[in-house]
Amino acid sequence: MKFQIGKNAKIGEYVLLGVEPRKPTTKLIIGDNAIIRSHTVIYAGNKIGNNFQTGHAALLRENNVIGNNVSVGSHSVIEREYNRRRCKNSFPLFYS
Repeated sequence: MKFQIGKNAKIGEYVLLGVEPRKPTTKLIIGDNAIIRSHTVIYAGNKIGNNFQTGHAALLRENNVIGNNVSVGSHSVIEREYNRRRCKNSFPLFYS
């Protein structure tokens, strides 16, 4: 598991960070002031901004880009990266 976490992070019990997916990817990066609640799993390859927080048991699969001031609810699943070229008329899920 490889990851980098910013300052003032609060990590709950039974959290898994930087879990390696089947295909090799980059390390997990989480910005400052994160609150990651119990039983959350965040795969390697994610880039997450400052002031990020999760509810309990959130799952973030690999290669997502998540901006600042984002909250992911309990038992949510974030599955893949937003691809602007593939989704020409769509909006990103997260804003910074």
